[in-house]
Amino acid sequence: MKIFIFYNPLKLSKDTLEENILKPFNESNIEVLGYAAAGSTVEEKQAQAADFFVIFGGDGTVLKIAEIAAIFSKPVIAVNTGNLGFLSSYSSSEIKELIEDIQKENISFSFRHLLECHVGTKKVVVLNDIVLLKSQPLGTMNVDVKIERHTLFSFAGDGLIVSTPTGSTAYALSAGGPIIHPELNVIQLIPLAAHALNIRPFIAPPTQKIEIILKNMSKGFAYVTGDGDIIHRMEPGMSIFVTSSEMTIKLAQRNGNNYLNVLDKKLGFGRRFE
Repeated sequence: MKIFIFYNPLKLSKDTLEENILKPFNESNIEVLGYAAAGSTVEEKQAQAADFFVIFGGDGTVLKIAEIAAIFSKPVIAVNTGNLGFLSSYSSSEIKELIEDIQKENISFSFRHLLECHVGTKKVVVLNDIVLLKSQPLGTMNVDVKIERHTLFSFAGDGLIVSTPTGSTAYALSAGGPIIHPELNVIQLIPLAAHALNIRPFIAPPTQKIEIILKNMSKGFAYVTGDGDIIHRMEPGMSIFVTSSEMTIKLAQRNGNNYLNVLDKKLGFGRRFE
């Protein structure tokens, strides 16, 4: 079995990685082809040869390697060294259990759908969301959102979130969107602080092309982010085009666990508190 490791250097030093992680993997006859900080480049030969990408970090670390995992069609096993770790299957204290599960092939995977965004000359693929935001807290932006050339939204507000089902438990959830099971392939649109009572979150089919038009702004400028990273500055008259990506990634879940278990464990979702 061969793996390639990505890690968050802000949460894990190279010395800790080599002593506490690489050593037990190598002693277990799981070949570590190499390791790299999430967001850096990886040699194509190493990526192609790996059976799994193993990620050490928080949810943000997983987001940074989603596109490369999709490009090389590599299953992702995430180990949480951060806080919530909603996308992780193991904690940093469960390296032994992870190694045993890999050896025994005792890990299942769920397919996660991605979004593809075109803005200016850039194209990005994201696991969580595309977000249009103001550059400053004052004022509003006027936005039109079209699906297959039909105007769905036309509103003044703070921006717009376009989310995958995986991203429905991230920024989209804090902005009032519903939790969407990741096995569904849909696109969620959530206006941010819309100045109208009839503008509400909308669930769109994945096959339709979404255009987001920044009509004008009362102050400043806007920008668009992909999974939390700024990808383009937006000026009035510019458009963002979003569709469901043809690529997916496979995200590990421990056998015996499912998405509802994760909601319960990480969010306490659906519980009665007394």
